[in-house]
Amino acid sequence: MGNLKLRKLIKEETTWIDKNKDNHKCKYLIHCLLKVTTKQNIIKYYDVKKCPKCLSFKSISKWHNVCGCIFNDPTPEQQKLPVISATRNNYYTIGFKELKNVTYQGEEK
Repeated sequence: MGNLKLRKLIKEETTWIDKNKDNHKCKYLIHCLLKVTTKQNIIKYYDVKKCPKCLSFKSISKWHNVCGCIFNDPTPEQQKLPVISATRNNYYTIGFKELKNVTYQGEEK
């Protein structure tokens, strides 16, 4: 598998696109905290940026952490961020494709 294919896979797995809004070019500007709850009541947090025009978001990748996962409890600075809540059927699913019931709990601008 080449580098181009790997980059495409990473982009697909770390981006969630809102299909309910009009077509536009998303600009990910709003720093948010993504809270994903599974059916087993396991909560995982991700560091993401959201588009101001729709609910689409993508993860903020860091060194050795492409998906933007927050491994410990969110810090006090992260708890002040707007929250995007979503549910997932399975704990072992990788990426944001399988997210359901995605809602934004923050101030609209």
